[in-house]
Amino acid sequence: MAELWIQTALAPAREVAAQAARLEADGWGGVMVFDSQSLIADPYVVLALAAASTRRLGLGVGVTNPATRHAAVAASAIASIQEASAGRAVLGIGRGNSSLAFLGAAPTAMSDFEDYVRMLQAYLAGEGVPVEDLLKRRDGLRALDRDRLGRAPEESRLQWLDPASPKVPVEVAATGPKAIALGARLADRLSFSLGADEARLAEAIAAARDAAQACGRARPLPFTAYVSVIPLEDLPRARRLAAPDVAMHAHIATESRTNLDRMSPSDREVAERLAGAYDMTRHGRHGAQTDVLGDAFIDAHAVVGAPAACVERLRRLARLGLDRLVLLMPPITRDDTRAAYEAAVRQVLPVFAGESANAARNAAPGRR
Repeated sequence: MAELWIQTALAPAREVAAQAARLEADGWGGVMVFDSQSLIADPYVVLALAAASTRRLGLGVGVTNPATRHAAVAASAIASIQEASAGRAVLGIGRGNSSLAFLGAAPTAMSDFEDYVRMLQAYLAGEGVPVEDLLKRRDGLRALDRDRLGRAPEESRLQWLDPASPKVPVEVAATGPKAIALGARLADRLSFSLGADEARLAEAIAAARDAAQACGRARPLPFTAYVSVIPLEDLPRARRLAAPDVAMHAHIATESRTNLDRMSPSDREVAERLAGAYDMTRHGRHGAQTDVLGDAFIDAHAVVGAPAACVERLRRLARLGLDRLVLLMPPITRDDTRAAYEAAVRQVLPVFAGESANAARNAAPGRR
């Protein structure tokens, strides 16, 4: 059974420790926080505060990008969280969305993305990255004047890493076939932002397994899916609360032409309208992008409605081969969303926790 994590805004900073402690007490497997400098506080500061107030809660960046932080800086930051949390960190990495849009920039090119993931993995494994490889990237760095500096390093590495500490897993965020293949080669995990569309998730998982097999990957590749979940009996209200996250992740998915081509005609029509209407200044909020969705699209791409029905839908998603589901939910402190969060804690989390415990007992030595 899949472990349930939550992606939600932990803010303001002075309240993060208490919010993280609540998430742990409520039974979440972990929390993923955004890396989008214009919209939310620094995720590594937030996760450090969360680490200090928790003992079990997984702590992830979901997701960062190759452009706003040098690979060495991102690796050092998440490795610091790994040390502070005694091994509970995970680093999600994608090509960039709102973080780059608010700098007037497009998502990173796939070739640069691949180089960056390779460097991240090297840094986090305690390995060196040749300085000449770093200087090939257009990061605004200039080569050292070795005659004036004297002896200079030939490679870059995180010299402070404790070799006894477990390596931070790198989770590549993938929607299209190129990113899926890249993640299968280079990542420790893959995550999908395809909503609750079972057919598309099944295709993505199959493609990832084929890519992993083709490159001779020795270990099974674990999978995560980000899904908007609002478990409320009041379906119109649930749809409205889910709409901003549905629009955000559908917009990400439409960056891949393959995803558009594989949509049903009705979903593709909505997705193409969404691409034209998307208002990045209202990213994650209601606006032109949510106005074009329609009830049928939200119902297909989010898990909304009666809690019991949400549980069954999440079970079906998990059976596709997902070992982690990250539930996209509004901030847990808002009055208008508290009922949805409490329903998730009371009626969704316990079911998955119980089934996970049963699976663990059945898998224990001596059980048949």
